[in-house]
Amino acid sequence: MKQKRKFLSVTLLMILTLIIVMTGCTKSEDTGAETHGAAVKTVTITDNAGRVVEVPFPVERAVVALRYNNELIRACGAIDQVIAADMNTAQDRAYWSNFDPEQAIGKSQRALNYEKIIELSPQVLILPANGTYEEAEEKLSPFGIKVVVISGYDTTDFENQVDNIGKMFDKVEEAEKFKKYYNDTLGYIAKQLEGVEKKTVYWESTKEYKTSFPGNYYYNMIAASGGENIFSDAPEGQSDATITPEEVVVRNPDFIFKHITPSDALKGTGVYVAPSLEQRKQTIEDLKSRPGWDEITAVKNNDVYLMSQFGHGGASKMIGAVYMAKWMYPEVLKELDPDAIFKDWLEEYQGFKFIEGHFYPLKQ
Repeated sequence: MKQKRKFLSVTLLMILTLIIVMTGCTKSEDTGAETHGAAVKTVTITDNAGRVVEVPFPVERAVVALRYNNELIRACGAIDQVIAADMNTAQDRAYWSNFDPEQAIGKSQRALNYEKIIELSPQVLILPANGTYEEAEEKLSPFGIKVVVISGYDTTDFENQVDNIGKMFDKVEEAEKFKKYYNDTLGYIAKQLEGVEKKTVYWESTKEYKTSFPGNYYYNMIAASGGENIFSDAPEGQSDATITPEEVVVRNPDFIFKHITPSDALKGTGVYVAPSLEQRKQTIEDLKSRPGWDEITAVKNNDVYLMSQFGHGGASKMIGAVYMAKWMYPEVLKELDPDAIFKDWLEEYQGFKFIEGHFYPLKQ
């Protein structure tokens, strides 16, 4: 009798062990999420910095630095899972009323308030590659807060980053829809411009004579538009560069694109409300009146255009690329409607009404 009871006990133990082994670590085919034990789920991603990170699944409490990152997350339907943002994002009370400036996680991705982040107790901090992610990981890992790099401005890594958002926040279906909107738009531009001679471009930031060299995300935006940066022969690896006005005259671009932001926005940032018409007109006039620039082809042909810091960066700078492409190749891209695409971005993917003034002038 004792042997029979012992046999039954061993058998039950083996069955229980088998159940634990089978259920202790499972993986969802749709999301790649893994379940460890009875309650804790995680998902493993490769972020924009090439780091392999295991994060809780789904992420329900994230803090996020960089407006472009928050826009991508909102486009995937997960903004309610973000509990706080940086001040560069939260300053725009019209566009980000869900974020309290008093709870900002720092001024920007380069100036984080780690005490505030720890106080908020998020599962994940998301910040871009041009932020202090290595320092953040060192300071936050003792508190169990994961650090993920997403760079909402990086056109070349768009799909991976949106995939990561879909996986982390359990929004895979929404992420797939967003990717289609993006890929269909840039795919049309690329197809139509096959074999078309490229227009040359001088791009300038909100700061005078600050431009983009190969390897920079603004450089990649120009490439996506079908233009050729006049500084394509410059050394690769520089994030940006300040050049002399004479260099632009010598290189003689076909088109000039400059960024602009309202005077009351934080330096270098963008907000939903567009710069005033007066500011836009004055900025164009100032560009055209620079010494010697009246000899530049773009100035002679009135091909000088403005893009706001807010407008150009939509959907990993796809919106900026669309407007530049239409300005440069209107006859080739007859079916391309930048306003309609920008409207979709704002109204369908961000939940805000289309607003004019972020791209100027629309037509000659």
